[in-house]
This record gives sequence, C-alpha cells and structure tokens, in this order.
Amino acid sequence: MAPQATLAIRASFPKNVFELMGKDENSATYALGWTLARCPSLAAILAERLAGKPLNANEIRIALQTHGHDRGFTDMEIRCGDELHAILEAKQGFELPSIEQLSRYRPRLGIEPAARQVLVSVSAVAQSIAARRLPSHIDGAPLVHLSWGTIRGMAKTARNQASGLEEKLWLRELIQHLEGFAAMERTRDNLVYVVSLSSAPMRADGPKTWIDVVEQDGSYFHPVGNGWPMQPPNYIAFRYWGEVHSVHRIERHDIVFDVSTVDPTWIPTDGDHFVYTLGPAMRPAAKLGAAGNDDTVKRSARVWCAIDTLLTGQFEQLGQARDETKLRLAAAEKSEG
Repeated sequence: MAPQATLAIRASFPKNVFELMGKDENSATYALGWTLARCPSLAAILAERLAGKPLNANEIRIALQTHGHDRGFTDMEIRCGDELHAILEAKQGFELPSIEQLSRYRPRLGIEPAARQVLVSVSAVAQSIAARRLPSHIDGAPLVHLSWGTIRGMAKTARNQASGLEEKLWLRELIQHLEGFAAMERTRDNLVYVVSLSSAPMRADGPKTWIDVVEQDGSYFHPVGNGWPMQPPNYIAFRYWGEVHSVHRIERHDIVFDVSTVDPTWIPTDGDHFVYTLGPAMRPAAKLGAAGNDDTVKRSARVWCAIDTLLTGQFEQLGQARDETKLRLAAAEKSEG
C-alpha cells in the first residue's frame, strides 16, 4: 500500500471524518444524524426501535439543533410522517439528561401529531441503570434510554445489512466515531477502584464489620452515583489497618435498593446500591501502605489505580500508585488526542 498523507488538527490526528467536528456530544449527534440521512438501513433499525414497529425509512426526517419557543435547542428530532416523532437528548460520558431538560422539550411533541411520540435519552449509561434513574414517562410521553453502545450496535447491524458501498462507508465511519462514546469505560479496563474499610460494626445490633463483608461474605456494596461510580469497575481493592490488603475482580453486580434484603446482617439502605460478588483475593507482592504518615492519600479517600501498581510491589505507598496511574492516563489521553 502506498504511503498516505497525514492530517493533524491542533496536534490531534482524527481517526474518522466525524472527528473533524471534535469529540464532544454534538459531534456524536451530528455524526448520527448525517449517517441516518444517508443510510436507510440504520434509519429503519432506529425508527423501528423507537416506534415499536417497522417504518418506511424513506419518509424519515432528521433535524439537528432545532430551536423552539422554549428557547432551547434539541440535539436531534426524528419524524416519520404521522407515525413517529422522537426527540433525542444526548450526553457524553456517564451522565443522564435532567428531568427538567426533558420536560422542557415535551410540548414540542404535540406540535405535529404522531401516533408515537417519544423522548429519548442517550449517553454511556447502561439501560439497566438509566431505568432506575429516569421515569418511564414525562407528562404522558414515553421516555426511552439508549446507550451509545446500543446505537453503535445498531450501526454494526445496519452495515451487515447494507448493500451499497457508500452506505457501508458512512456506517463504518460512524461505528469508529462512536467507539469513544460507547466504550469510555474501556480506558479503565485495568483500573482498580480502591476503597477503605472500617473495622467498626456496621450496625448497632450486630457485630459484622465492613471487613467481614469482604473477607467472610465475598461481597461489597456502595451507592450508585453520588460521588461513587455510576458503572461497576472491573476490579476493586480494599485497604484497612494502614495498608492495601486485597484486589478482587468483580464477578457479578446487582442493583439493590435495600441491601439488607440480600443479607440481613448488612446495614439497611434506602437508595440504589451496587452489590458486588467478588472473585478470589489477589494480594500485593509487598506491603503497600495506605493513608499513613508517609502516604499522600487521605484516610477515607477512594482512588483509582492501575492493577499492576498495586500488585507488583513496585510502590511502597498507595499515593505513589495513584500518581503513576494518573501519569499513564494523561499520557494515553495525549497520544489519542
């Protein structure tokens, strides 16, 4: 293959044509809108998902950044004759549109009557979590959540169905562009979420401690969001008594409102919690101090570390492992940008 010229934008090398617009949520919705308008296979798949039945892709109209009397701009609106009117509000990362924002756009659905009027939330958040954070309807209009990964999967299906070379080309570009939105968690595949455990009883009427939950029950739980992860990590580590004791792969997670219904010896909770089933303990090769006089990590702070920085014995203090991880992530982001 002959050598190709390279293109750089402010020292960034775009991997597909849509990255010419950047890597924010607008670039994702613009890319999706452009591809929908040129790829009837994808338009048909998405429209059927939103309408609940097959629609004529040739009748679909897509509008981006439409201004309304509510003084807002919708990310995308999809119409198909008198069958479908959908308003999409997209977010980058593990964030969901606010109820206030979605409610503001709700009246637009009534401007042009359609058999199916639907609001659509799009972000990296999994559907199972969004279903617990968003209502099923807003002022009578169904609210549907789609993850970027789901949309990317639709594009892959459409590419397999498409027959035209141009259609396949645009779908390939979209699939590549959405990879950064659909798999943001992949940059953290080998990162470990490090938490501190208390040796004090969890509840007044029982002796079980947080350490017991890990060491005896092979479990751990924490709130969903509110300063805690919105997506379960692949690995979690536990520190107590001044050092990191173990790293575990999370083999399973469930979302539970009151964790005492899982185990009555656990403390009652009144909000969504991830409940983890832990894999076998992996122990650091050498003592890894944590939150002591020589460590920069505060006593109860939760930090992210690359798994090798915890297990190989390369570092003496958790703060050093955290700082090394930050340097790696910054270098990786710079090389990708």
